[in-house]
Amino acid sequence: EAEANRLAAKALKAKLKRKADRYASLMAKAEALRARAAAAASAPPSSSRQEVKVLAQFDLQGRKIEQGVAGAPKGSAGGWGDGPPTKRRKGPENKIGDDGQRKGFFNSDLDGTDLRTLVEQERMGTGNDFNASWAKHVLRQGAAFEEGNTDEQFDMADVSMQAYESSANKRKKGKDRNEFLRKMAVAKNNRMERLLQNCWHCLDSKKHLPHLVVCVGVKCYLAIPSIQWVREGHCLIVPREHLISTTSADEDVQEEIMYFRKFLAKMFAARNEGCAFLETVISTRKQRHTVVECVPLPQEQFLDAPIFFKKAILESDEQWSVNKKLIDTHKKGYWRSIPPNFPFFAVEFGTGGGFAHVIEDEASFRPEWGKEILCGMLGEPAQILLRAKRAPLHVEQQRVSSFKKAWHKYDWTRRLKGGDLHDKLSRKNRETGKSNAAEKKTE
Repeated sequence: EAEANRLAAKALKAKLKRKADRYASLMAKAEALRARAAAAASAPPSSSRQEVKVLAQFDLQGRKIEQGVAGAPKGSAGGWGDGPPTKRRKGPENKIGDDGQRKGFFNSDLDGTDLRTLVEQERMGTGNDFNASWAKHVLRQGAAFEEGNTDEQFDMADVSMQAYESSANKRKKGKDRNEFLRKMAVAKNNRMERLLQNCWHCLDSKKHLPHLVVCVGVKCYLAIPSIQWVREGHCLIVPREHLISTTSADEDVQEEIMYFRKFLAKMFAARNEGCAFLETVISTRKQRHTVVECVPLPQEQFLDAPIFFKKAILESDEQWSVNKKLIDTHKKGYWRSIPPNFPFFAVEFGTGGGFAHVIEDEASFRPEWGKEILCGMLGEPAQILLRAKRAPLHVEQQRVSSFKKAWHKYDWTRRLKGGDLHDKLSRKNRETGKSNAAEKKTE
């Protein structure tokens, strides 16, 4: 499946470059691989061999982790072997030592659980949840919890935590734990597969609109939005991997996004315009595919944009917020200013910094909030523009065509392997190397 998706991405590149023969051959290979995989999946299992099914697992950040449902090593971290996990030394019930000092909070602090297992449990969400345990403890104690002082509250919490851990370990022990993890993996896999199939921004999704793609890079691609189109030049920088936020992306993804930003800023600067880059992440649990929007602005509005956004952010969201309301990203950028898995809004101007805001009330914060501010600056009716339906197909194709003409000169993806500039640059580098070698020989 992964090889078929890779061939489909190459075919999309060939289609964008109007190479019909290469597109047809790559799609034929991809379809053949998918047909072979479907035939292998539908074939009856052999009686002499145990069937092993591999699920596409996802951690709490939405990243894919390949795990074997059957045949995993026994006792491995999060593994689902045929037998129970490796036995561990049972820790003492009392987590307070003879000297009166606390030796641990969870049983895993004392029973010899290694760090790799704890990290795997944290990523998969199968470990002990302290916040959920504390909330259950408070509800269980009721008025008694409110009457006690701080020390008594923590002592009661310790007793409650021991009871919670003992019951949780009973539920997740041996075969019961294997069955629990297997069911959880199947449910999460089914949910994520439905999400990926219905995603508008994943290249191999059935709802993806390939005619809106401008160019495809290694980790990201550039596209024109199908809805909420603000003005000519409005485009999207989209990670090819299904990420919920660029703050949790790998460094190579962030580096490629900055590459797109750099050349987009150059393109608009040649037209005496600036550009604002916006990212809005709301409700990380829904695992929506994140995008970085680029909206060009006339020079006069571009110079005033930081003032407008600073004032709007200070007046937005909750009056009394837990997090800092306005985060200046000129020094570190918003990727290093906001922790992963936090809902946020960020805007940066050109290749410089800007502002970010951690969203406190996700229910009342609108996804198009940043574009509403831009519409107000441009004098456009946001209520009509941002709620309009999709434009006809010929209008979308015209937008993509006009953008490609302006972007062609600045399209750095043409230098990648398969691009029209790749062979020229390789030939030029070879000629330069030969001339340098000849000069060294003459010396």
